[in-house]
Amino acid sequence: MTITAFTTTKSLTVLRGAGALARLDARLDRLGVTRAFVLTGTSVATRTPLLDDLTAALGPRHAGSFAGIGAHTPMPALIEAVAQARADRADAILSLGGGSVIDAGKIACACLAWDVRTRDDLRARIVARDRGPIPGLPVHLCLPTTASAAEFTTGAGVHDAERQQKTGLNNPALVPDLVVLDPALAQHTPPGLWLSSAIRSVDHAVEALGGDAATPYTDALAEKALALLFDALPRCHADPEDLDAIADVQSATWLAGTACTGAHTGLSHGIGYLFGAHFGVAHGHCSCITLPHVMDWNGAAGNKADRVLRHLTGRAGAEAVDALIRGLGLPRRLSEVSDRTPEELAALAPLVMELRHVSQNPRRLETEAEAGDLLARMY
Repeated sequence: MTITAFTTTKSLTVLRGAGALARLDARLDRLGVTRAFVLTGTSVATRTPLLDDLTAALGPRHAGSFAGIGAHTPMPALIEAVAQARADRADAILSLGGGSVIDAGKIACACLAWDVRTRDDLRARIVARDRGPIPGLPVHLCLPTTASAAEFTTGAGVHDAERQQKTGLNNPALVPDLVVLDPALAQHTPPGLWLSSAIRSVDHAVEALGGDAATPYTDALAEKALALLFDALPRCHADPEDLDAIADVQSATWLAGTACTGAHTGLSHGIGYLFGAHFGVAHGHCSCITLPHVMDWNGAAGNKADRVLRHLTGRAGAEAVDALIRGLGLPRRLSEVSDRTPEELAALAPLVMELRHVSQNPRRLETEAEAGDLLARMY
């Protein structure tokens, strides 16, 4: 019998349901927040009323905002945001947006606690891989507008364009203090982005079931997440204004994010990080492209996820995920979202072999040639 260990993260409060945002003020009182700094992206700031609504809700607590976080959390923007939050004497970071913004919030909190001021300062912290307590962390509140589940994981990614790397931090202390799952926040998200980000949560759940640290606890979370996602995503596709369907997807992200944090993830996640760093593929699209092909390649080694999906859908696991993605009108191949060539894709094979996800995957990649064959399936 394999020995596994599951470590719970720090205490996390989740406010769930339509209208949850209206209860934010009381929670800020409990957390002792007096100067709240808002992180968000350009789209949320300019194409939705959410930033204005949140600023109004914060009232005199609002210390400032930064609306320049882009896809995959570019390092220069992150360092700029940290400098502004420091100048505004923030005692809390409020991350309003998708996974990139929430990752930015996690890393920003650590940077403020560590007094990180430059890219090299941050790179040194990343290399150190410190997973111990982080004294002086600001309060972190997440208001997700997508279904990536970043708000429930211990990791946070950042894109270091100078080094062509998607890297980051992983520390239990980075789990936020409060998450607001209000379906009204997601109503402003473009349907394609909402659906593709939710495939990220499908990816979390599937790979948690095959994770090298999976436990009965993480299995139960992942199974329930998949049941919710396979039921609710077609409803979201049929009616993007269906608040009940959105809420079910949000609940699934909670379960899936917690599951993959405890069980670890495999090659779909790892290859997706490379696609983001090297080809600029969006988070959700990475999972749409990588997951069905990794599941098919895993074969019998991924039989736990296969059993769950057969029970839910009557189809083999890879086929069930592929059918879901097709039914939602989402891309399945790299050539659908990028102009990169097959040769450029093949050049990633040595980098795949360096991923920690190789050892965490239920089937082990043994050679660069195998990695190249798997990548070729995704083109």
